[in-house]
Amino acid sequence: MNDQPANPYVRLKELLELKRASKLTFEQSRELLSLHERASADLSLTSEADAAEQASLKALVAESFNEVYGSLPFYRRQPLEFLRVFYHRTPRVLYKYRLYFWLILLVTLVSAAGGTLTVLSGDDYTPKLIFGTELAGFFQSTVESDGSWALAADIPAPLRPMSGVLITFHNIQIAFLCFLVGILLAYLTLIIVFYNGYLLGYISALYVYTGVLVDNTELGWYFIAGVAPHGVLEIPAILLAATAGLAVGASWMFPGRRTRKTALAETTHEVFLLVGAAALLLVVAGLIEAFITPLGGGIVVDRMFSTLNERMQIYVGKIVFSVLLLAAFVQWLSGGWAEARRADLASREKG
Repeated sequence: MNDQPANPYVRLKELLELKRASKLTFEQSRELLSLHERASADLSLTSEADAAEQASLKALVAESFNEVYGSLPFYRRQPLEFLRVFYHRTPRVLYKYRLYFWLILLVTLVSAAGGTLTVLSGDDYTPKLIFGTELAGFFQSTVESDGSWALAADIPAPLRPMSGVLITFHNIQIAFLCFLVGILLAYLTLIIVFYNGYLLGYISALYVYTGVLVDNTELGWYFIAGVAPHGVLEIPAILLAATAGLAVGASWMFPGRRTRKTALAETTHEVFLLVGAAALLLVVAGLIEAFITPLGGGIVVDRMFSTLNERMQIYVGKIVFSVLLLAAFVQWLSGGWAEARRADLASREKG
């Protein structure tokens, strides 16, 4: 390339910085591999007389090897090294595609607000249009006659491990669906996100509003405590997978100056980390739904032998747990975004 620095080692260092900031394009990845191989060959030709040059080149080759081939060889890696890389890189990738993330989040919030307004306005037509008459009727009757008080709390202890697996598998299917349909047509991802958001707002409002109508505000606490512990991870996971799907779909629909094939390959390579993050979050959410959410279920279900104060302690405890979990997730993303923003500004200043 004509615009490369005369010194290939300088160019190699520049590409390594781009790689760490998750800004490497597909062509630059190939260039990085080529320069790494060239530096390795040069290292083999250096003599012991050039000790300083040899040591500098050896360090550069080792550094580029780690980036090109995915960190150190397996037998030399630090324990759980992949989690450290995953922890730091995922927010940076999301920062790069933050416009798609904000769009997905906006659609989710707007659709959830729409579901809430449907309940508050007494609109019976829209839910039937979106869910179908049978499913909409099922939601309504379940909330109105919820006498079991066993929402996500009646999983028998021996069945919880298998339940966690089944719940996780189901949620991961939804996440991958959001990603895969984005590859075909990006707007299909938005439709799925709209449906899930509307469902969340509609069901939440049904429980809370019905509790107010029948003078039983415990119903709202009961629903939030039964959904929030795992929901605070499930919802962000769907957002991450949907962001990845939308970014991939948009890359080949609007490739810009790149070919569609190149744009699709580059974007898929970058955003698949978001899909992995979504899957990991859903695994944790599945474990929470199977083992944490059912805690105190016996007290909630056996209402003849428990007081409202005892049940409220369980509700509040689960809600506090959910808030702390969500705060940790937001802190992780915001910290990574701050680093990515600083790297972006530094790169612009150099350019």
